[in-house]
Amino acid sequence: MPFRLEKVSEEIKHKMNSAMSRDISELNMGLLTVSKVIMSPDLKLAKIYFTVLGNKEPGEKCAERLNFRKSHIRYLLGKQIKLKYTPDLVFYYDDSFDYADKINKLINELHKDDKPNQETDSSQ
Repeated sequence: MPFRLEKVSEEIKHKMNSAMSRDISELNMGLLTVSKVIMSPDLKLAKIYFTVLGNKEPGEKCAERLNFRKSHIRYLLGKQIKLKYTPDLVFYYDDSFDYADKINKLINELHKDDKPNQETDSSQ
Protein backbone atom coordinates (compact mmCIF):
# COMPACT_ATOMS: atom_id res chain seq x y z
CA MET A 1 0.00 0.00 0.00
CA PRO A 2 1.45 3.41 -0.91
CA PHE A 3 2.52 5.62 1.96
CA ARG A 4 -0.20 8.26 1.41
CA LEU A 5 -2.98 5.65 1.39
CA GLU A 6 -1.63 4.12 4.56
CA LYS A 7 -1.33 7.47 6.29
CA VAL A 8 -4.86 8.57 5.33
CA SER A 9 -6.23 5.17 6.41
CA GLU A 10 -4.62 5.47 9.84
CA GLU A 11 -5.86 9.04 10.27
CA ILE A 12 -9.42 8.06 9.35
CA LYS A 13 -9.21 5.09 11.72
CA HIS A 14 -8.10 7.36 14.55
CA LYS A 15 -10.79 9.98 13.85
CA MET A 16 -13.51 7.35 13.45
CA ASN A 17 -12.64 5.74 16.78
CA SER A 18 -12.94 9.07 18.56
CA ALA A 19 -16.15 9.96 16.69
CA MET A 20 -17.70 6.59 17.52
CA SER A 21 -17.14 7.06 21.23
CA ARG A 22 -18.45 10.65 21.31
CA ASP A 23 -20.92 11.35 18.55
CA ILE A 24 -22.41 8.01 17.59
CA SER A 25 -23.27 6.82 21.10
CA GLU A 26 -27.00 7.33 20.39
CA LEU A 27 -26.98 4.14 18.29
CA ASN A 28 -26.67 2.12 21.54
CA MET A 29 -24.47 -0.55 20.00
CA GLY A 30 -22.03 -0.98 22.86
CA LEU A 31 -18.33 -0.29 22.50
CA LEU A 32 -17.64 0.10 18.80
CA THR A 33 -14.01 0.03 17.65
CA VAL A 34 -12.67 0.57 14.16
CA SER A 35 -10.16 -2.21 13.54
CA LYS A 36 -9.11 -1.47 9.96
CA VAL A 37 -9.64 1.10 7.20
CA ILE A 38 -8.92 0.36 3.56
CA MET A 39 -8.85 3.32 1.18
CA SER A 40 -9.39 3.21 -2.56
CA PRO A 41 -6.42 4.50 -4.61
CA ASP A 42 -8.26 7.75 -5.43
CA LEU A 43 -9.10 8.32 -1.70
CA LYS A 44 -12.82 8.60 -2.46
CA LEU A 45 -13.95 5.38 -0.79
CA ALA A 46 -13.13 4.09 2.68
CA LYS A 47 -13.99 0.52 3.69
CA ILE A 48 -14.26 0.60 7.47
CA TYR A 49 -14.02 -2.65 9.42
CA PHE A 50 -15.29 -2.53 12.99
CA THR A 51 -15.84 -4.72 16.04
CA VAL A 52 -18.46 -4.37 18.75
CA LEU A 53 -18.21 -5.34 22.42
CA GLY A 54 -21.18 -5.53 24.75
CA ASN A 55 -23.84 -5.87 22.08
CA LYS A 56 -26.24 -8.76 21.57
CA GLU A 57 -27.07 -7.89 17.96
CA PRO A 58 -25.30 -9.73 15.14
CA GLY A 59 -22.44 -7.83 13.52
CA GLU A 60 -24.20 -7.64 10.17
CA LYS A 61 -27.16 -5.85 11.82
CA CYS A 62 -24.75 -3.32 13.35
CA ALA A 63 -23.19 -2.78 9.91
CA GLU A 64 -26.64 -2.11 8.46
CA ARG A 65 -27.34 0.47 11.18
CA LEU A 66 -24.00 2.20 10.58
CA ASN A 67 -24.44 2.18 6.80
CA PHE A 68 -27.88 3.73 7.30
CA ARG A 69 -26.25 6.60 9.26
CA LYS A 70 -23.15 6.89 7.07
CA SER A 71 -24.04 10.32 5.67
CA HIS A 72 -24.07 11.78 9.20
CA ILE A 73 -20.87 9.95 10.11
CA ARG A 74 -19.25 11.18 6.88
CA TYR A 75 -20.26 14.74 7.78
CA LEU A 76 -18.66 14.39 11.22
CA LEU A 77 -15.52 12.93 9.68
CA GLY A 78 -15.35 15.74 7.12
CA LYS A 79 -15.29 18.32 9.92
CA GLN A 80 -12.30 16.60 11.56
CA ILE A 81 -10.12 15.61 8.62
CA LYS A 82 -8.76 17.88 5.91
CA LEU A 83 -8.90 16.18 2.53
CA LYS A 84 -9.96 17.49 -0.87
CA TYR A 85 -12.85 15.01 -0.82
CA THR A 86 -14.32 13.36 2.24
CA PRO A 87 -14.41 9.69 1.28
CA ASP A 88 -17.62 7.74 0.97
CA LEU A 89 -17.88 5.30 3.87
CA VAL A 90 -18.85 1.64 3.74
CA PHE A 91 -18.99 -0.27 7.03
CA TYR A 92 -18.19 -3.97 7.40
CA TYR A 93 -18.30 -6.09 10.53
CA ASP A 94 -14.85 -7.50 11.29
CA ASP A 95 -15.42 -11.07 12.46
CA SER A 96 -11.72 -11.90 12.79
CA PHE A 97 -11.89 -11.33 16.56
CA ASP A 98 -14.84 -13.73 16.86
CA TYR A 99 -12.94 -16.25 14.78
CA ALA A 100 -9.82 -15.87 16.95
CA ASP A 101 -11.93 -16.32 20.09
CA LYS A 102 -13.47 -19.48 18.63
CA ILE A 103 -10.02 -20.90 17.80
CA ASN A 104 -8.75 -19.99 21.28
CA LYS A 105 -11.68 -21.83 22.90
CA LEU A 106 -10.99 -24.91 20.76
CA ILE A 107 -7.30 -24.88 21.74
CA ASN A 108 -8.18 -24.51 25.42
CA GLU A 109 -10.63 -27.39 25.09
CA LEU A 110 -7.88 -29.58 23.61
CA HIS A 111 -5.46 -28.62 26.37
CA LYS A 112 -8.08 -29.38 29.01
CA ASP A 113 -8.14 -32.96 27.73
CA ASP A 114 -4.32 -33.14 27.81
CA LYS A 115 -3.86 -32.11 31.45
CA PRO A 116 -5.20 -35.33 33.08
CA ASN A 117 -2.99 -37.41 30.78
CA GLN A 118 0.11 -35.44 31.77
CA GLU A 119 -0.57 -36.02 35.49
CA THR A 120 -0.85 -39.78 35.04
CA ASP A 121 2.30 -39.86 32.88
CA SER A 122 4.38 -38.03 35.50
CA SER A 123 3.29 -40.37 38.33
CA GLN A 124 4.58 -43.45 36.49
